[in-house]
Amino acid sequence: MNGNLRVGNLFGIPFYVNVSWFLVLALITWNYGSALSGAFPTLPGTLPWLLGLAAALLLFSSVLAHELGHSFAAIQQGIGVNSITLFLFGGLAALEKESDNPGGAFKVAIAGPVVSLVLFALLSTVGQVFALGGPVGAIVSLLAYINLALGVFNLLPGLPLDGGNVLKAIVWKVTGNPYKGTAFASRVGQVIGWLAIGIGTAAILRISTFGSSWTLLIGWFLLSNANRSAQSASVQQRLDGLTAQDALVDNSPIVAQQASLREFADEVLLNSTGNWQRFLVVDTEGQLVGTISE
Repeated sequence: MNGNLRVGNLFGIPFYVNVSWFLVLALITWNYGSALSGAFPTLPGTLPWLLGLAAALLLFSSVLAHELGHSFAAIQQGIGVNSITLFLFGGLAALEKESDNPGGAFKVAIAGPVVSLVLFALLSTVGQVFALGGPVGAIVSLLAYINLALGVFNLLPGLPLDGGNVLKAIVWKVTGNPYKGTAFASRVGQVIGWLAIGIGTAAILRISTFGSSWTLLIGWFLLSNANRSAQSASVQQRLDGLTAQDALVDNSPIVAQQASLREFADEVLLNSTGNWQRFLVVDTEGQLVGTISE
């Protein structure tokens, strides 16, 4: 399934991890384990890296909680959740459909950042109330600020971020057109993507000390997804309100199922007007049974 491995179910929702997730898990484990080893040199043996692994898993648990926030908000509106997937840049809750109204879309979009900010408040409170220190305190502090960053970053007002979906819901409410909301939020997302790519490129070229190669990768991810959202909105807006009737041509020539090829040539091909390339074949009751080309 596109490099995704099914892990199990969460509240009846299929849960997957992408193979890219293991790369990030290993990087976070190594980097944070090394940081703990340097900050707390009395930690024995491999314990710093085991704590780094625990921190990495808790970080991804925070991302999972973020996606569950979206999922529960959707389920409350009667919208099914096909799956939740963790991947290189975070997580994704795949919903069966969008909300039927801008208010519902706003609730689904804002639920994830709200969960992250609530986790930040809870973890910060726990760290202060219990005066946690040492490696445990460091991990709790890290989780708190990661949730803060996750909530704030996702509130940036451009698709595919949650803030983009919030902006989409607001424009939808104002204009009454969901596709205009998608198009506007996608354009903002493109701007944010290009900005992140510029910052990341400047950091790689050592023009700026702000940003990194990760900023470049995240910018590319945002830009490519914003482009797809904009294209989808353009197509949907053009198709909005159209039905199969709009694609039909009146008085297209038909052929009786029992007609011979000679009759078809003499009575239909030679007498038809217009540049018809394909003809409809019907039975004695006038029901379509197939087509025949020149």
